[in-house]
Amino acid sequence: LTLVIGKTTDSIREKMDISVYFNDSASVDKIVDLQKKLASRSDVKEVKYISKEEDLVIFKEQQKGNKVAELINPDENPLPRSLEIKGTQPEYLDQIAQYIAQDQFKPLLHNVSYQENKKVIQRLIGFTSFIKKMGWIASGVFVLISILVIMNTIRLTIFTRKDEIEIMRFVGASETSIRVPFIVEGFLYGLIAAILATILIKVGVTIVTPIMDQYLGIDFSFRMVRFFSSNFLMIIGVQLLIGIAIGICCSLISIRKYIKVYMKKILLY
Repeated sequence: LTLVIGKTTDSIREKMDISVYFNDSASVDKIVDLQKKLASRSDVKEVKYISKEEDLVIFKEQQKGNKVAELINPDENPLPRSLEIKGTQPEYLDQIAQYIAQDQFKPLLHNVSYQENKKVIQRLIGFTSFIKKMGWIASGVFVLISILVIMNTIRLTIFTRKDEIEIMRFVGASETSIRVPFIVEGFLYGLIAAILATILIKVGVTIVTPIMDQYLGIDFSFRMVRFFSSNFLMIIGVQLLIGIAIGICCSLISIRKYIKVYMKKILLY
C-alpha cells in the first residue's frame, strides 16, 4: 500500500513545474543568461528552453483535430518563448518563483505560470506529503498488529503444549531443543505471511493502476509494472526479511517469558 501511494504521489510531484513566458522584445542573450542562472541553483533540477517553433509543435499536438490548430502558422506565430523549470523538490518552486520575480527580470517576462497555480501546487504538495505519512503510519499499525497476533498465537501454542514441554524437560531435553520448534513456527508464520502479502501486492496493483491512469496519465500502469519487474527480488526479499524477523522475534520474546515460568514449575516438582 505504501509503495503504491509513494509511486502515485511521486508521479504527481514530477508534474509540478514553473513555466516562464517571455515578451517578444526579450533578447535571446538575456533569456539564455536567465536560463544559466537558474540551472546553477541547487534547488533547480532542470531548465528547458522552448522556442516559438517548438511551442507551435506542442500546441498543434495538443489541439490535434481541433480547428484552432489551423489558425496558427509558422509565419505568424504569436506563441511566446518560454522556460520550463523543475525543482529538485516541489517545495522549492515557491523560492524559485520569488527569484524569477526580481525586478531585474521583470522587463523580460510576459507571464509566470506558478502564480496562477500556486494554491493548487501547494495543496498538492500538502496532500501528497500527508498521504505518504499516512501510508507509513498504516504500515506501522499493521506491523504492530502482526507482532501482537503472532505473540498471542505463540503463547497459546506454548500453553496448549505445556504437558509436552514438561515431558521433554523430564527426559532431559535442553532449553534450546524446547525453544527451536516455537522459533520454527514463528519463522513459518513470517514466511507464509510474506508470500501472501506479495501476492496481494500483485493483485492490488493490477486493480489500482488502471484507476490511477485516469488521474495521472496513461503511462502510470506501465511505470508500475516496470518498477515491480525490475525490483521484484528486492520487494519479495524485504517482505521475507521483515516477515521472518517479526515471526522469530515474537517467538523468542514469548518463549523467553513463558518457558521460564514452566521451567520453574518443573523444577519445583
